[in-house]
Amino acid sequence: MRVAPLTGLAAVVFTVVGFLLFGDTPAYDAPGRQVRFYYADHQGQLGVSLYFLVVAAVLFVFFAAYLARLVRDVPPGDGWLHRVVFAGGVLVAVGFLIGATLTLALLDLADESSATPQALQALNAVNEDFFIPFVGGMGLMLLATGLATARASASPLPRWLSWAAVVLGVLVFVPWVGFFAFMAAGIWVIIVSVLLARRPAPASSSEGGLSAGPASPPGPGPAERS
Repeated sequence: MRVAPLTGLAAVVFTVVGFLLFGDTPAYDAPGRQVRFYYADHQGQLGVSLYFLVVAAVLFVFFAAYLARLVRDVPPGDGWLHRVVFAGGVLVAVGFLIGATLTLALLDLADESSATPQALQALNAVNEDFFIPFVGGMGLMLLATGLATARASASPLPRWLSWAAVVLGVLVFVPWVGFFAFMAAGIWVIIVSVLLARRPAPASSSEGGLSAGPASPPGPGPAERS
């Protein structure tokens, strides 16, 4: 079993644990005093959740790079969709990192007496509504993967997984449905990660290349040159 595809599985696990550790954060319209109390009272728990999300961001970039290479090699070659796959994974990672930064700012300001309730309320509203980048990035990654592999003659994915990626990639951008599609996309990533990890590795072309072709004729000896 290869390790590279399993970065997707690990990324989803770290993401789920990170979001669960956030707990019941204050709503976007919560008053500043409630925001201060929550973040000051959950410093350790939220600090661990930030660590999990940062690791998840890194893992998603590795998984997107691996998936993009597979999409690039699908015959007859997609030409450009593999770039969208990788860009989607990077956007997921950037969204996670910016979201983690906003939460870290709330953790720091919760202990500062100079931070006004209005400032905490405004920052909390931005933090609570900051999900479009990583949700949209996941949609791009799945949509490009599905479009590149759904009708390919030799696809690394089962046909139903390719079409599922197309459907989920579209639903992610539908209002009031996108976040649920994002969660379903996590299940898709897990399934694809395990399937690709269990797929037999292709034979190395370098092994056959050493013996391919006739040996070059020896050059003339010293007597012949003279």
